Amino acid sequence: MEPTSSSAGQRVSGLTKRMLLILVMLLLLLVSSNVYLALAGGALGILSTYTLVLLFTYISRYLGADLTKQEVYALFYALTFSWVFFNSYTVIYRAYLRVGEVTNSFLIRGEPVARLLPSWFAPPAGSPVFKLRTLFHPDMALPLLVPLTFAVLWLLAELSMVMLASYLFVEVEALPFPYAQMDAAFITMVSDRPAEWLRGFLPAAGIMLFIATLIYLPSVGIMVGLPVPPIGFYDFTPQITDVLPGGVLAINFYPWTLAQGFLMPLEVTVAALVTSILVWTVFNSLFVTHPFFRSWFPDWAREYQRGMSYWMIVERSTLRVWAPIQLGAQLALSVLIVVRYRREIARALSALAKAGSAGARDYPPLSVLLATFFAASGFAAVLYSLLLPGIPLHIVAAITVGLGLLIPLTNAYMTGKAGPSLGYPPYMWHTVVYSMMDRLPASTQVTAILFGPPTIGGMAGGGAQAIKVASMVGARPTDFAKTVALAFAIGTVVNILIVDTLWRLAPIPSMAYPSTVGMRDSSAYDCVVASGVLPLKPHVILPAFGFFLLLFATLESLNVIFHLPLSVAGVAIGLTNTPAFTIMFFVGALLSHVIIPKLLGEERGKKWVELRPVLLAGAMLGDGLAGSIFTLLGLIGRASWTWPW
Repeated sequence: MEPTSSSAGQRVSGLTKRMLLILVMLLLLLVSSNVYLALAGGALGILSTYTLVLLFTYISRYLGADLTKQEVYALFYALTFSWVFFNSYTVIYRAYLRVGEVTNSFLIRGEPVARLLPSWFAPPAGSPVFKLRTLFHPDMALPLLVPLTFAVLWLLAELSMVMLASYLFVEVEALPFPYAQMDAAFITMVSDRPAEWLRGFLPAAGIMLFIATLIYLPSVGIMVGLPVPPIGFYDFTPQITDVLPGGVLAINFYPWTLAQGFLMPLEVTVAALVTSILVWTVFNSLFVTHPFFRSWFPDWAREYQRGMSYWMIVERSTLRVWAPIQLGAQLALSVLIVVRYRREIARALSALAKAGSAGARDYPPLSVLLATFFAASGFAAVLYSLLLPGIPLHIVAAITVGLGLLIPLTNAYMTGKAGPSLGYPPYMWHTVVYSMMDRLPASTQVTAILFGPPTIGGMAGGGAQAIKVASMVGARPTDFAKTVALAFAIGTVVNILIVDTLWRLAPIPSMAYPSTVGMRDSSAYDCVVASGVLPLKPHVILPAFGFFLLLFATLESLNVIFHLPLSVAGVAIGLTNTPAFTIMFFVGALLSHVIIPKLLGEERGKKWVELRPVLLAGAMLGDGLAGSIFTLLGLIGRASWTWPW
C-alpha cells in the first residue's frame, strides 16, 4: 500500500498532550543514554528511531490510547531530528584546547595556539573550572553561551528555510520525494496496522533483522574479541591499483544503502554511477598518472602512495582535488534551480504572502518566515564578525545569509527529485579563511578555523521530506517545525546537565570515557589545520562553477527539448558520493524498477510498486532492531573488560 496525499482541509495536528508527554520521556531517556554512549565509545550507535516509535506506539495501544497517524508522525520526526540539539561536549573540548599539551607547544606566528584563543572561546588557563570540572561557573559563561546562541540562531534560520523550500517543492512543484514513501508507510503501518502489516511489513522486518544481524556481528565481535570477518563493506581498491592507481572501488552492503536505491529513480542512479566512476575511479587515477592531468593537481600526484585504503584516498583526494570543485558545482546547481524554478518560486512567495491563502494556510506567512531567517542569519553574521576582528561582515554574511538562501533550495530539490541530499560542500569555511589568512590577526586565524559561523541548509533536505510525509499522512506542516524546536529545547537542557554531571564524576579526557582520549589527536589536527597547511585551492571554485553551470544547463535543456533521461541530480550525487554507494544505488534501482517487475509480470508488478514502500519500511525496522540489539551487546562487551575473571 502506498500512502496517499491528504488535502489541506484534512490535515490535523499530532501535537497532543499525550504525544508531548511520550516525547519528553523519550528525549530524557535518549539524550542521557546517547551522551554516555558517545563518551564511552564502542557502541554501534543510538537506539533506532524505528525501534523506539514502534515500542511506544505499542505501549500506548496496550494502555488503551492508540496513537493517531499524526501523533506517530510528530513522534517519528522529533526523534529523527533529535540530533539538532546543542552538544555541550564541544565546550569541554574547547576548554581542553586552552590547557592541552599540544596547543601549548604548537606555535603559530610565534605564539602558542592556547594563548591565541579568546576568552569567549575557552576559560583562562588558571580558571578553577579545570579543577571543579563543571559547566556552571562564571568562567564558563561565555564559552557556553556564545555557541549556544549561534545554535539557536542556526535552528531558527534552518526551520524558516525548511518551510520556504518545502512549500516550493512539496506544494507548488510537487516533487516526488522518493524516500518519503517509506517513512509514510512506516507511520501508517505502526498506527493503523492495515492488511499489509502481516502481508509485507512484519515479514520484511524479520528477514532484514536476520540479514542485519550477520552484517553487524563483526562490529560486536571486534569489541568482545571474536574473530568474525566483516561482510558489510568490500574494498576492491587494491585489486585495481595496478590498472588505475589513485582510483577507488568498493561495494557497501549495509541495508540502508540498498534501500535508498530501491526508491531512487533509475535514471538518477545511472547518472550517479557513471559520474562517481568517472570522478573517483578514472579521474582520481588520471590526476596521478597522466602528465596533462597531473599538472592540474600536482599535490595529489605527490601525496598518493600505493597501499592507501579506500577511505584514505577519498579523504585526501577530496582535500587535494574535489573540495573546491564540489563547492563550485553546488553553487552552479543552486543558480540553475533558481533560474529553472523562478516562476514557481514567485508563485510560492506570492501564495505565502497572502493572508489566509487556501494553498498556504497550514504554513507560516511569508513575512514571518523571511523576518525570522534574515533576523537570525543576519544577527549571527554580525555577532560573528564582532567576535572575530579582521573578518569582514560581508564575507560572513555571504556564508550565513547568501548561501543560507541557496543551499536549502539545493538540498530540498535534491531530496525531492532524487532522494539523497548534498549537505554542505566540504571545507567551505576553511577555504574562505585560507583565502584571506595573510590579512588576519593570528588569534582570528586560529579561532575562525576552530569555530566557523553557522551554515544554513543541512536540515532542508530531510525537513522538506518530512513535510512531504506530513501531506501524505494528513499532518500539519508546522508540526515538523514545532516538534524539532521542542526536541532542540529539551535535548539541549538535558545534554548540558548530563555532560556536566559526567564531567564532575570523572576527568575528560580520561579512560573513564575512552572515546575522549582522542582529544589529544584532535587538538594536534586542529593546530595543523589552523596553521594554514591544508592544500585548499579557492581559485578552482570559479572555473568549477562555470563548467558545471554549463553542464547542468545543457543537461536540463536536453531534458526539456528532447525528453532525454539525463539527470542533473544524478550527476550531483555522483560527484559527492563514491562508487561504494552509487553501485548499490544503481543495483537497488535496477532491481526495484526493472528486474523484479519483469519477473512478477504486469499485474503482480503493479502490486509490487504499491507494496514496495511497506516492504522497505519493514526492512528498515528490522535493521533498526538489529542495530539496537547490537548497541546493547556492544556495551555489555565493553563492560566485561573490567571483570576480574
